[in-house]
Amino acid sequence: MARRELVDWFGPGCHGPMELRVPADPRHLATVRMVAQAVAAREGFGPDEVTDIVLAVDEACATLVHASVPGALLTCRLSVAFGTLRADVSTTTFSGGVPNAQSLGWRVLGTVTDSVSAWRYDFDPQRGVDRVVHIDFAKQAAGRISR
Repeated sequence: MARRELVDWFGPGCHGPMELRVPADPRHLATVRMVAQAVAAREGFGPDEVTDIVLAVDEACATLVHASVPGALLTCRLSVAFGTLRADVSTTTFSGGVPNAQSLGWRVLGTVTDSVSAWRYDFDPQRGVDRVVHIDFAKQAAGRISR
């Protein structure tokens, strides 16, 4: 998958992006979940959709935190455009590998979102072992979001 640029997140009707960076530590996952819940609720997603978004953010973050190097930052970028919430969660991991598509967590992500993908940033010659891994997903609002 190609590297996402900031311009990919903007467009007519876009209300973001909002980016949160916290230490890649399980103790900070509650903060990321609360921000995701607030953004989804503010943008008019229904209660079930908000729950799906929070679950997806939590699962993506937990997957990456588990594989992160000591001292890494976890980045969660949220954006809403055209009734779709898009999230990009990333951190530096030991293995540099993308999550296993057969894992339970990946299946949960695929179930509660409309699209999900994972990719690795490989273009840093200074980093021989660790790599930044991204998990991207999107969730479309079932009803029309009024603004």
